[in-house]
Amino acid sequence: MTSTLHRNERFLCLCIALLAVFFVTGEVAVAAGPLAKSAATTTVDLPARVDGAIPERGSWSERPATIWQEAFVTGNGTLGAMVFGDPAHERIVLNHERLYEPLLDSPCPVPDIASSLPEVRRLMREGKYAEAYAHSYQAALDAGFPGIQWTDPYHPACALTIDQSANVDGQVPSIRTVDFQSGEVSVHWKSADKPFVRQTFVSRPDGVIVMRITGGDGERVKGRMGLVNQDSRPKSKRTDEKGGGYHDPEIAADDEWLTYHCKYERSPRGYAVAARFVPVGGNCVANRASVEFDAEQLVMLIGIESVEIDDGSGESMRQLQQRLSKIDADYDALLERHAAVHREMFDRVDFRLAGSQSREMSNEALIELQKQTADESMQPALLEKMFDMGRYTLICSSGEWPPNLMGLWNGEWRPEWSGDFTLDANVNLQISGANLGALPEAIASYDRLVTGVAGDWRTNARNLFGCRGILAGSRTDGRHNLHTHFSPTFPGHLWLSGAQWMLLPMVEHYQTTGDEVYLKKRLLPLMKDVALFYEDFLKERDDNGDRMFVPSYSPENHPGNSKSPAAINAAMDIACCKEVLTQLVSLRENAELSDDEVQRYTSLLKEMPDYLINEDGALKEWAYPDLDDNYNHRHVSHLYPVWPGHEINPDDTPEWFDAAAEAARRRGRGNGSAHGLSHMALIGTRLKDADLVEGNLRFMLSRGYVLPSLFTYHNPGRIYNADMLHSLPAVVMEMLVYSKPATPTRAGEIELIPALKNTPAFAVGEIHGVQCRNQASIRTLAWDLNQSQLKLELVSAISQTLNIRVRRGVASATKEDGKTLPLAENDRFSVDLEPNQPVQLLIRLR
Repeated sequence: MTSTLHRNERFLCLCIALLAVFFVTGEVAVAAGPLAKSAATTTVDLPARVDGAIPERGSWSERPATIWQEAFVTGNGTLGAMVFGDPAHERIVLNHERLYEPLLDSPCPVPDIASSLPEVRRLMREGKYAEAYAHSYQAALDAGFPGIQWTDPYHPACALTIDQSANVDGQVPSIRTVDFQSGEVSVHWKSADKPFVRQTFVSRPDGVIVMRITGGDGERVKGRMGLVNQDSRPKSKRTDEKGGGYHDPEIAADDEWLTYHCKYERSPRGYAVAARFVPVGGNCVANRASVEFDAEQLVMLIGIESVEIDDGSGESMRQLQQRLSKIDADYDALLERHAAVHREMFDRVDFRLAGSQSREMSNEALIELQKQTADESMQPALLEKMFDMGRYTLICSSGEWPPNLMGLWNGEWRPEWSGDFTLDANVNLQISGANLGALPEAIASYDRLVTGVAGDWRTNARNLFGCRGILAGSRTDGRHNLHTHFSPTFPGHLWLSGAQWMLLPMVEHYQTTGDEVYLKKRLLPLMKDVALFYEDFLKERDDNGDRMFVPSYSPENHPGNSKSPAAINAAMDIACCKEVLTQLVSLRENAELSDDEVQRYTSLLKEMPDYLINEDGALKEWAYPDLDDNYNHRHVSHLYPVWPGHEINPDDTPEWFDAAAEAARRRGRGNGSAHGLSHMALIGTRLKDADLVEGNLRFMLSRGYVLPSLFTYHNPGRIYNADMLHSLPAVVMEMLVYSKPATPTRAGEIELIPALKNTPAFAVGEIHGVQCRNQASIRTLAWDLNQSQLKLELVSAISQTLNIRVRRGVASATKEDGKTLPLAENDRFSVDLEPNQPVQLLIRLR
């Protein structure tokens, strides 16, 4: 089907691309065919005859960025660069994933308030929820708790400023591009009919930010560069009621180097930045704290080191400079080495829609086109770009740790919510596409974050509730996760479900890979600790003898008939407890569980309270009769057993499934947070509700959440945030492929197009590389709903029989050898797979 799409679309796409650039710029561009995967990047005639390479898989902007939020971004997981400005004056914000400003000399300890738990439970069971929480909070104050603790804020290292006005004759048109396959960001312009380009990428193999400035037709590049503080606050405001602060940065320059050294006030930590200049056919000359350059070409290598103990000796800077000095400053060779690694990761998954005739349009034009059709249709080209952008930035921001609230990139000090890892939806959503999208590197970074703070989870469980096992806090800066983010009105320390939600992507990693060593060495001990916490915590019983989750909390909502978020039996808590117990029992053989462990887990499962359905027929957020729902909220924690869990589904739990669907239909958007939209779209995929999925996608892409860089906001027009960006690929993949692992009584299953809407935008397309939760991989899924057919190629890492299902109905399923497979029912059939032996199927739909 791919070749057919290529042939039929090429001419139409070319015409539309020409018209799009003409209307935007007044000139006609020559565009490459959009689906020609093997075609070389095409040079196009852009505004005012600026020759720039439009990447085949990438995006471009028709105007300079005026604010850092509009920057094009690149990164290698640890180092990030944000390129923004104009041809004459560029500013590149430099980021490092471990740069969090210490607010305190040492973390605030978790108050020991376990002794207050009996009274909290007594008050709650009497319906005195506010009083119960007040008692808990007062106990924390009495134990020395100073009040809500904020995580150390993520901040930029500094900025590299480039004054190249000598190469810019007045107002010159320019374009910016980012190549998703190589990670290279470029700025192209022409001045006096001479072409210039600045290129930036961040090397994975060499651990360095690489830049090059060149001019064409023998034109020399001239200008000045400096490293400057990116903190725009007055010096008097750098320390506030939260604490923090840093000493004045030391900035120095010589003919080969710019250096920037900063040390924090409340910690021995600090960081060093060094930029090495390598001119070709010219020279660089230091001028106070900047460097002036005049050369045929200029290459820069920039390194950043986060220093845990900074004694002020300058040793860290010397080591950084020595490392950079050993790197051969051959830009093309460095890019080739990096791109080979980055491209292999990016190309593992490919998503295309046949209706994407406008792929060659600029980001601004695509966003505007989607806004114009917001209430009617999805623009497939924009969805494709956002899918690719989400994978690109997830790759670029997965290093030692996974992406934080901002991915890897930040242009200001003290960002909203500290720019940290928020564990009650945000980081969970951002990592949701990693396993399905064949990015074990992202899961490895996520695993390091989780296992690195798990020691604090034991402290949380012991001090807050007197329990063994582990209890995750809601916020972390990566260095600790002590459960101290709570206030008189925000009962964060009553959230019981964080650890299990955090472990779920790691469980999914085991399901997709079958890595038994990972299961036994890293994952299983944490799963047992989650179960151990629930075993200790669940001492209260209701009148039916079922266990009670008291106190309980459903992030970040409160019951409609209570002013207190502290409550009983949050549906999410029930779901997470049932989930970990069910997972452990299902792994009894692989995990080598003892008979005693299996018996304990099974007994506790039998004593779980039931979910409840309210008078509207909707699944209740609190499975407790006295507590009413509050529909209009950005969080949808009570639908956890639908997504990311799998417990509620149309086959095993039809009554709960219908109630969950009703709860989703009645849910409002609250304050319009992007993570709420993504979360609901993912829930829509599991509810098989194509309208819910497509509606949320259209809303996200048309209501001011998408920047010209294709990065995203948390709310329309404000708060730089990667939640929506990184979870959007998961929405698309789950819309097209849903999978379940095998159980002792049931074969594994792959469900195709469970939530795909039959509209012109979505009717014909293909996706490659999706990983399944049963060690199978979708090499190709191509669909043509107009012709009522699917083409599927899948491969398995193990010998197994898989059930293939299409709820639209299956008329026939034929293998590549012409053999027709028998249908088990009108919507499914089975296929036998041998290790690493691809199977191709043609599926005709009813």
